[in-house]
Amino acid sequence: MTKRTLHIVDGDSSGGTLRLAGFRQDGDILSWRDALYSGPVPEGLSLLQLSRLRSKFWTDGRRTTEFEKRDAVLVRQAHYNEIVLWFGSSECTLCALSLVQLLSWFRENEVATDRLCRVGIHAGILKPEQLMSAYAKRQSVSSVQMRIANRVWQAFRSASPARLSRLLETDVDILPGMRRAALWLLREYPGTLHGLSRLQRRMLKRIASREPTKISSVVGSILRTEWVGDAFLLDLLNSCAEVEQPLVVLDGPSKARSRRRLKLVSQVVLTDVGHRVLSGKADHILLNGIDRWVGGVHLYGGDTAWRWDEGLSRIVSVRQR
Repeated sequence: MTKRTLHIVDGDSSGGTLRLAGFRQDGDILSWRDALYSGPVPEGLSLLQLSRLRSKFWTDGRRTTEFEKRDAVLVRQAHYNEIVLWFGSSECTLCALSLVQLLSWFRENEVATDRLCRVGIHAGILKPEQLMSAYAKRQSVSSVQMRIANRVWQAFRSASPARLSRLLETDVDILPGMRRAALWLLREYPGTLHGLSRLQRRMLKRIASREPTKISSVVGSILRTEWVGDAFLLDLLNSCAEVEQPLVVLDGPSKARSRRRLKLVSQVVLTDVGHRVLSGKADHILLNGIDRWVGGVHLYGGDTAWRWDEGLSRIVSVRQR
């Protein structure tokens, strides 16, 4: 039986709000839960292959099936007359990445644009009675926007940041938020002066200004201005703690090397090394190495091929440093 509408939302909170508002009466609601700015998103993989890899990442290698039900609904997209993409504001990188993943998949599978539309707001922050108004203002997705989405998705998954950098020189904001998302991702590369990503540096500066302080205060200060998950921030902070020359010290030490090792109630202070790195007198990557993915780029080892130069506002290679 053909249902009228498939609503694809940015998470369980949005999905729950749509259900309360009665959107499930004439269709289905699908939560697209995957924080793509964290972990590997390499090029050359099908949706099935990528979903299995992402499942292994989120379950620490225990399962490959976390996204099977989600993907099965997407594959049955022909059963719906209309597909509505609820993916937040132009300030949300997570939403931008999910949106381009979906639009790229729809383009690859030749889904007609007249069946696709988007709502540029987080449904989870609205009251149920406000959702109908937001839905009424939904906008059609154009073939040009589909093409731009595919370019952003392929650039994000590239093994080099060069393609993502080049997007900043094009008119990617025909699909709102794409320029900001690309810049956000590039600024999460290690900085040339200290080896810290933008958000790592923000957290260390917060710690330095209020030592000792609770991790909850550090993370909360970022969440007030950034559309990012706390697990991502805990991973970044953990990579400053569980290293050969720690930048921060936590109470209640543990041998575990996981974001779950960090407790929001723990107190945290900068080490002498942390103060040196924060002031630009030492380099975190040269001291401790790195093992982190930004889309399709695996930053690994005692140095990286690419750094973010804040003064030039662009990615530079180590040969340019």
